[in-house]
Amino acid sequence: MQIEKLSKELKAIRKLKQDEYGPFNKKMQSIADIWSVLIGKRIRPHQVALMYAAAKIVRANNEYKYDSYIDAINYLVQADEIHREDVSDLVDSYFPTKGKTDVSV
Repeated sequence: MQIEKLSKELKAIRKLKQDEYGPFNKKMQSIADIWSVLIGKRIRPHQVALMYAAAKIVRANNEYKYDSYIDAINYLVQADEIHREDVSDLVDSYFPTKGKTDVSV
């Protein structure tokens, strides 16, 4: 599958899901809050998305369904986006701004 086609498909699915369920990040945060209480350990929103991706991978391993692969990819992309926001200062330190030569972590 071509990357451009996949990218368009993922964006379309994300738009449909957001219209149906609301903002992804808020939903992942709500689920993380509930799971944290249930298991007594802090769960972060990106971890919820990673676990959903893992569930889709397990499903794909048992039976072929195209949407299982697409959903897994979408959860991974969104997990990356959420996690990147959480560690934005750390991520930014790896990509210095123009004119800045020293990068300390």
